[in-house]
Amino acid sequence: MGKSRSSLFLMELIIVIFFFALTSAVCIRVFVKAHDIADSTEGMNLAVLWAENAGEVFAEYEDDFTSTEKLLRDNFKSDEYHFDLDFSEDDDYLYMDYSFMDNEKDTLIYSFRFRLNKKEVR
Repeated sequence: MGKSRSSLFLMELIIVIFFFALTSAVCIRVFVKAHDIADSTEGMNLAVLWAENAGEVFAEYEDDFTSTEKLLRDNFKSDEYHFDLDFSEDDDYLYMDYSFMDNEKDTLIYSFRFRLNKKEVR
């Protein structure tokens, strides 16, 4: 009778340890996924903030594309992210294409095309 009780206890202990191991594996996956979501949210927030800055500088400097790009590049300090600006114009509008990217993953996070009416500039 003592032998069957100890083997039942050991079997129950093994099941409990297996349950906790399985639960901890699920929890670790959830925490890793939450960390990835937090990183992508940080990048998106920074991208939108710098898009707002770029739009304001573009509206202020209007057709002085060199000064616009210089001011934005001089004030942006990040090793994790970078942005690209592409300027163009047609008969009625000035355009600035803004793209914000992640250096590590080399992926586009956010892009926006700013348009400024030439009639409103002068």
